[in-house]
Amino acid sequence: MRKILFALSLCSLAFAAEPTDLDSLFRGKEYKPVLSASLRDSSKSDAVPGKTAAKASKSDGYYMLQFESVADFDAAQRRRAQLSASTGYAIQVVFDAPFYKLRGGGWGNKKTAEDKARELSAYNINAFVVKVK
Repeated sequence: MRKILFALSLCSLAFAAEPTDLDSLFRGKEYKPVLSASLRDSSKSDAVPGKTAAKASKSDGYYMLQFESVADFDAAQRRRAQLSASTGYAIQVVFDAPFYKLRGGGWGNKKTAEDKARELSAYNINAFVVKVK
């Protein structure tokens, strides 16, 4: 019996790893994902390799990411602050009766906006692309 317990304890030591983000939540610490610099700087143009600069910079409208729609103004303001801190974007609160829509970012083509939404989804931040102009 001791041999089995000893073997199990060695296995548990062999598979022990660094604490995960979930472990920090159980200890009462708030989880804040670390975003890459490309998510925080929307002023950089995302040129597609192999394409000409004129074709990559062609604008087909103005696209933003919509994060949420909230019915309460105070809740929208609180959520705006949270989203702004976690994404690095300046979040706008747009009233479209009966909801306050939280939107951020701004890109000249839909593909770039969809790429940014996909990058944010890796950090569990849900957004979808809306055409503003």
